[in-house]
Amino acid sequence: MNLKTIAQIEKDLQNLADQVGESGFAKAKALYMEKVAVVDEEGTPLSADEIEVVLMPKMAEDKAEPMEEEEEKAVEAVEAPAAKAAPAPRRKAASIAARMSAPAIGRPKVWGSLKNFRSDDRGDAVEKALRFGHWLLASRGNRKSLAFCDRHGIEVKAHTEGVNTQGGFLVPDEFETELISLREQFGVFRREARVRPMSSDTLRVPRRSATLTASFVGEATAGTESTQTFESVLLVAKKAMVLTTVSNELNEDAFVNLADDVAGEIAYAFAKKEDECGFVGDGTSTYGGIQGIVPKLEAGTEGYQFFETAAGINFASELTDEIVSSFMALLPAYADTPNTKLYMHKSTWHAGFERLLISAGGTSGREYADGYRGQPTFLGYPVVFTQTMTNAAPEVTADGIIAVFGDLTQAASFGDRRQTTIQISDSALNAFEQDELAIRGTERFDINIHDIGDSSNAGPVVGLKLDIA
Repeated sequence: MNLKTIAQIEKDLQNLADQVGESGFAKAKALYMEKVAVVDEEGTPLSADEIEVVLMPKMAEDKAEPMEEEEEKAVEAVEAPAAKAAPAPRRKAASIAARMSAPAIGRPKVWGSLKNFRSDDRGDAVEKALRFGHWLLASRGNRKSLAFCDRHGIEVKAHTEGVNTQGGFLVPDEFETELISLREQFGVFRREARVRPMSSDTLRVPRRSATLTASFVGEATAGTESTQTFESVLLVAKKAMVLTTVSNELNEDAFVNLADDVAGEIAYAFAKKEDECGFVGDGTSTYGGIQGIVPKLEAGTEGYQFFETAAGINFASELTDEIVSSFMALLPAYADTPNTKLYMHKSTWHAGFERLLISAGGTSGREYADGYRGQPTFLGYPVVFTQTMTNAAPEVTADGIIAVFGDLTQAASFGDRRQTTIQISDSALNAFEQDELAIRGTERFDINIHDIGDSSNAGPVVGLKLDIA
């Protein structure tokens, strides 16, 4: 019985896979495993259940020169000393396209398509979900997943904050990038506002509040002094938490899908909370003390910070060209930038703004059938849907802003204090009794709406308010 490490076994099995192909690999692997004993790097014996080897796709072969070695000979060739090893069969150089299209051996099973992880220049979606799933279980102490993370360079790092308070495990950068991408996909405010990384719990960002003023002067007359002044935008990190439970049956068949679901649920919950705080937060504890852009505009001055309709308008379908034009005309020229957009509930768009476009005429039957492709626009400005704002399709029962127009990067700062932490427990939230795992994710952020104009000047964002009285 030969003693071999996981790294040696992985190399041998890869050689076997290359020689016998996918159809003969299972038999060849079984013969090989009967003749070896597995140990870790320190020489500690490992059971077969603690071993997971993920093989790369098999290299394409020249069809004119098929393999003639039987599985038994392939095993002997792998186990033989290097000096006595049979020469590898000659192969033609495979193109990149052939390598990519070759069948993968040992690829984890996936039920349906993944809903959250995506294949891109950062890697394959299934591979991302597999690595994230192993990191999750490794943070709980699973030996198999710890070994996987160690072999693939995935760091499992505990994070603590405060005094004797366990903060969970810091999500590695490769997964944090995916979670941020998902949050930007699910949410709006993080994607649209100016994101400012925070290296401590507080961040002060200078903001110019007054500029220099030029004036005419006569000969031998002293000029009038003007001063450029600045004020600070203060960001104070606040902790947000999400709790969820998943089945404890983390078998291989559902492993990748489970990791995909967990990543999506955590990212969606954080994105929803960020949007609620940024758009409709009222400064209470529900929103971490954050006051959003809609309440701030509503507390402003009509005719500068928002346009209010005539009394008795309580449906988006009652909007007119004159109302929308007056609303959009409030935005000052300096805020009309490539980042300027309209923000509203999706139903408000269809019932009000889209209806105005259709009623203007010039729309063919084919355009009605196909609709518009990609992001909708209104008068050339992109329209962004956020379901946290008022739905004005049904009757609105209270005065309020139903749409925001402007450049959020000039009006708001999004402070991102710390990457996500995740911790798993089998006892919290009755998880033990129900044979489940409780998963807790945390992030720390703050939002400051620092520029919405004043009582005599419009700011970089303005609102459209319905007066239902």
